[in-house]
Amino acid sequence: MKEFAQLFCKRFCVPNSEAFLELFTEDAIYIDSLYGEYKGKEAIKKFHTRCHEEAKKYVFVPKNIISEGSEIAFEWEFEFTLTTPFAKGKRIKVHGSSFMSIDNGKICSYREYSDSVSILLKGNVPEDKIIHFYRKKYQERK
Repeated sequence: MKEFAQLFCKRFCVPNSEAFLELFTEDAIYIDSLYGEYKGKEAIKKFHTRCHEEAKKYVFVPKNIISEGSEIAFEWEFEFTLTTPFAKGKRIKVHGSSFMSIDNGKICSYREYSDSVSILLKGNVPEDKIIHFYRKKYQERK
């Protein structure tokens, strides 16, 4: 399972959404700490594509990988260069942890945890825009 977590991180870093999607079941759920929840391969593909539109030069390093049965947990370091208007060209480093559930060799559930507000602050996003982002994100869940 350690190799699976490493493959996941490696494929996330490459702007090839089709290769990334090969890791998931059709009805997979992907929960990103910043952008929220995505259900199904099509939604995950849009998310992955968006990530590669907003940042480049990804480095995603899994650490302390543990697994039991069909569950994998790992800590990670994640670096990228933003291409967004507020922080164009700024290099960001984030730490977090992830949990995956595997079904027949594919991810059926992925969820991650990180300090998403610090990502936005490091990315020079103005505070009023951060408040607006989270207000919209959580209102959509209702």
